[in-house]
Amino acid sequence: MADETKPRSRTMRVLRGLWWLVDTGRRAILNLLLLAVIAAVAWTLLHRGPPPLADKTVLVLNPHGPVREQFSGSLRDNALQKARGSELEQTRLRDLLTALDAAATDQRISSALLMLDDFAGAGLPTLRELASAIDRFRAGGKKVVAWGSNYDQRQYYLAAHADEVWLHPMGGVEINGYGGRRTYFKDALDQLGVTAHVVRAGRFKNAAETFSASGPSPETDEADRALYGGLWADYAAAVEHARRLPAGSLDRAIGELPERLAAA
Repeated sequence: MADETKPRSRTMRVLRGLWWLVDTGRRAILNLLLLAVIAAVAWTLLHRGPPPLADKTVLVLNPHGPVREQFSGSLRDNALQKARGSELEQTRLRDLLTALDAAATDQRISSALLMLDDFAGAGLPTLRELASAIDRFRAGGKKVVAWGSNYDQRQYYLAAHADEVWLHPMGGVEINGYGGRRTYFKDALDQLGVTAHVVRAGRFKNAAETFSASGPSPETDEADRALYGGLWADYAAAVEHARRLPAGSLDRAIGELPERLAAA
C-alpha cells in the first residue's frame, strides 16, 4: 500500500503546483490589465481638453441665437439637446465676457474675429457689456475684425466696436431705430355696440387707452418720443463714438438717404 500511495502524492503535488502557476498567472494578467485601464483613464483625464494654443491664435466669437443672462428652458431640456448633438440656439452673456477677458491677457491670442450672422440680438444693456469687453480686448493692442453677410441694428452695434467691419458684397446694413405699435379697438367696439368705461388716473397712465380711443393721445406721443428717442440717442452716440464719427452723423446719413440714392 505504501508503494502505491507515493506516486499518487507526487502526482497531486505536481497538479497543485500547476494549478498555483495557472492561478498566479491569471491574477497577474488581470492585475496588469486593471493597471493598464487605470493608466489609460488617468492619461485621458490629464490630457483631455482643447489642444494647446499656438502663437498668433485668433479668438473666434460666433454667438448663436440671442445672448441672455441665463439659458432659458429647463436644465433637462438643455441637457437632452446637448446629448443629441444639437447646439443651444442661445448664448450666455458671461461665457462671451469670460472668453474676451481671458483672451485679452493671453499673449498667444493676437486678434479676435466676430462672426455675427447667427447672432439673434440682445437688449441694449447686454450690447453695452459686450461692447465694453471688446473695447477692453482692443485696449491691449489686439485687433478685432467683424464679418457678416448682413448686419441688423443689434449686430452692427457690436461690429461698430471692431477695428475693421467686413460685409459681404451682396449684403447690407439695416438700422430701423426704435419704436412700437399699438392696436386701438374703439372703432371696432363702437361697431359692435360695446362701450369701454376707462378710468384714467394721471396724464400718462395709458394702459387702457387702446379701448377708449382711436389713436394715441398727446401724452402717449410725448411718452413714446421720450422713450424711443432716448434709446435711439444712446444707440447713435455709441456707434458714432466707436466709429470715430462726428456727433449726429447717423441721423444726417439717414436724412440724406433719398438724395444719395437719387445721386447714385
